[in-house]
Amino acid sequence: MEILLSGVTFGDLEIDEVIDSLRSGQVTMGAKCRAFEAAFAAYSSARHAVFVNSGSSANLLAWFALANSTWKLPFAPGFEVIVPAVAWSTTIWPIVQAGGIPVLVDCDPSSLTINIAAVETAISDKTAAVCPVHPLGNVCDMTALTALCERHNLVLVEDTCEALGSRHDGTLAGRFGLMGTYSFYFSHHITTVEGGMIVTDDDDLAALLRVLRSHGWSREELAATSIPFDQRYRFITTGFNVRPSDLNAAFGLHQLAKLDGFNTRRIEATSSLLTQLKPLMDAGRLTPMRVDANVDAAFFGFPVMCRTPEERDALAEYLEANGIETRPIICGNMARQPAMNHVPHRVSGNLEGADAVMDRGLYWGVHPNFTDVETDYITKVLGDFAWQ
Repeated sequence: MEILLSGVTFGDLEIDEVIDSLRSGQVTMGAKCRAFEAAFAAYSSARHAVFVNSGSSANLLAWFALANSTWKLPFAPGFEVIVPAVAWSTTIWPIVQAGGIPVLVDCDPSSLTINIAAVETAISDKTAAVCPVHPLGNVCDMTALTALCERHNLVLVEDTCEALGSRHDGTLAGRFGLMGTYSFYFSHHITTVEGGMIVTDDDDLAALLRVLRSHGWSREELAATSIPFDQRYRFITTGFNVRPSDLNAAFGLHQLAKLDGFNTRRIEATSSLLTQLKPLMDAGRLTPMRVDANVDAAFFGFPVMCRTPEERDALAEYLEANGIETRPIICGNMARQPAMNHVPHRVSGNLEGADAVMDRGLYWGVHPNFTDVETDYITKVLGDFAWQ
């Protein structure tokens, strides 16, 4: 049997919507993109949703918007952003690209979430922001983190690319800070094939995000000028071309309507695995990701911690040999990645938790196509493994 990390979740509705766009001739960023943004803003209860071509681009624009604005705090070159060491690479690269310094702090290996005490210890006179990552469908302790940011006057930007639909105390992950970013890559909670979204309630930031999305180009009266030129080609800042297409939005409109159903199935499959694997967990052979009682987690995958690096490696090899696709947990400890030798950054404190995740963690897929057949097979394969 083959169990992949993700499955195909789109069907005729998405395909027909794409064909409609192709037949209409409107395939670049247009009416369907605007409709998808409006639908996502309504879903997330955000004032603004800005659609881009990937979750990585959403992170990129978020930090460049802060570096190009005077929003409450000066994001002068060299500003520091506290991030968890267990993160995806493009949580960190955009901070550097925008002129900032990522400050890596430890995570809790049981929940994979950022260590709040480590965040407070890492704050310096250069710290401007904190960027928690909500890992694999879990949600960080946003009550504590929001209070910390308010206490120290820090901007909060949430990387929610792996946790669309998860909630903390009833509030959607990505809606606690100034901005939240989401990813709609093929394997994520919904897909636009490639795509991402930034949500914010700040009108000025939303306007700047849209300008940055399209070359720094604005047709709005955002800046006064006495120079006569064609207002259709007006550039008010530097920017990028990270625009989505109406073909991506065609998927998104229907996928968003299916999100709650997708996440219900993810939760059901996760619950079934937790029940069936309880004997292995009670014996201490596997430790699942801890989810606090006030978190409604839509698992992006099924992460576990093994007892030793050797047992993790052997288990990963065994699962793959039996058709169960696995991955390390995100990028492990980003401080140990070779690219960091060339990236300005600071490490604060001991990264023992992140090291443990890198050395002893792995995950396999949990997605909306799971049935009892998949969960039963995973349980059987794990039960047959030669545990040390």
